[in-house]
Amino acid sequence: FSVMSGSVLLNALLQAFALGSTIVLTGCVLLTLLGWGWKLATWRYNDRLEIPTNANTATGLAGGTVRSLEWPHTEENYLLKEMGFRIARKHRARLRQITQVLGFALPVSLLIAAFTLPWPYAAVLSALATSAQFAGMLVERWLFFAEAKHTVTLYYGR
Repeated sequence: FSVMSGSVLLNALLQAFALGSTIVLTGCVLLTLLGWGWKLATWRYNDRLEIPTNANTATGLAGGTVRSLEWPHTEENYLLKEMGFRIARKHRARLRQITQVLGFALPVSLLIAAFTLPWPYAAVLSALATSAQFAGMLVERWLFFAEAKHTVTLYYGR
């Protein structure tokens, strides 16, 4: 993603100074499409992934079922708030759509439109593509951490 978003930013800067080129624009479009495909493949893989970790494997105790006799806290603590976060399936799907539109589809569309327009308009479209892609990547990064499964939550029975 760094090469993809960096190339889109480079294109916007070059366009701002009237130094844009079709080679850079083509590279931006191709890298964004490649990043989009990679992200879709990653989501598909992660959705099918079964993590074989449980409280027994996390503690290294093989026999029987490991469970807590007494919970360490009466209320949520930092670990549960930060690492035990769960995102609802419908919210995850919506955030993935937002990521695809802002991070990939809109920038590709704007960059393709920049091919056909003269300099000042191409520069504006390139800047909009950069802004949209960075917003999409921000949503994607938040979603990445929200979907993560942390082993420490096994201690709390999650």
